[in-house]
Amino acid sequence: MSADELDAARIRARLLAALHHDLRAPLARIATRASTGWVDVPAMEHDARRQLEWLSDLQECARFELQAPELAAAPAYLHGLMRHVTHDGAALPPLAVLDARRLAQVLARLREHSGGPLVLEVRRASGTPGEVRLHFQSGTAEGPWRAFKGSLADERILPGVMVAAHLVRAMGGVLQQSGDALRFEASAPLAEERDAMPPTPHFDWPEPFGSGHAILLLEPHQPMQDYLSEILESAEFDVQYEPQDRAPALILCADESVWDIWPREQAPPVLLHGVVPPSRPMDFVEVLYKPAPPALLLSALRRRLQIRI
Repeated sequence: MSADELDAARIRARLLAALHHDLRAPLARIATRASTGWVDVPAMEHDARRQLEWLSDLQECARFELQAPELAAAPAYLHGLMRHVTHDGAALPPLAVLDARRLAQVLARLREHSGGPLVLEVRRASGTPGEVRLHFQSGTAEGPWRAFKGSLADERILPGVMVAAHLVRAMGGVLQQSGDALRFEASAPLAEERDAMPPTPHFDWPEPFGSGHAILLLEPHQPMQDYLSEILESAEFDVQYEPQDRAPALILCADESVWDIWPREQAPPVLLHGVVPPSRPMDFVEVLYKPAPPALLLSALRRRLQIRI
């Protein structure tokens, strides 16, 4: 057997071992738990989704080895995108042009690999006005930083991190590794909200818990107003777009100008759905960042209105 054939055989063996350890064995545990009749459905769903992610990452690894990933850059809300990332909120701009879906995928894979918090440092783009540099790190460095060079020939196959490395490279950066710690840096042009389009809200139709409750929706950006209205109406809330004779049960507002039209001492519950953190956080019991996922928004409305299902 030639050296090339021997290397190929080793890769196949390692891949089969990874498929057994990371896919077949967990699926067997799920099947065993299901057969007992005592099933923790949320835990089983979580485990199943983890296996689907692993398999999807492996498929993307194979595809990206043949063709570099293509990114779909668009104005993205940074504070909403970074809601699971530790950062200095005052330094993070409102929006930047990048592929939010792919960046979120990279951040999730880094967080899963290191098992620790993900930290973002916002840096100035040297010599490039109107641009932001985002430096991400997960885990604690255990030595010098080196470019991540994972492949299917490694003893330990890490398809999630390999996909992240491909995507970071497509973003113009390099994924670096030090022990289990990972880091990378990406630059992106700043953007204005008037150019942003929220995602199409895909969600399971909720119970009509909003029936009989009026929501005053103060959102000047029309695409975002449409996004929020669809979610609110799905739960059968009565949506108002300006103050009316009927007092609303809750005000859903985009910024702190709500207090210019409604005195604090007379206001119903207020939920801020903003682009950046409020300058006076004490004025709001709860803050969501655009575009809040439908389930997160509906859950916040239940809490603020004290609705139980």
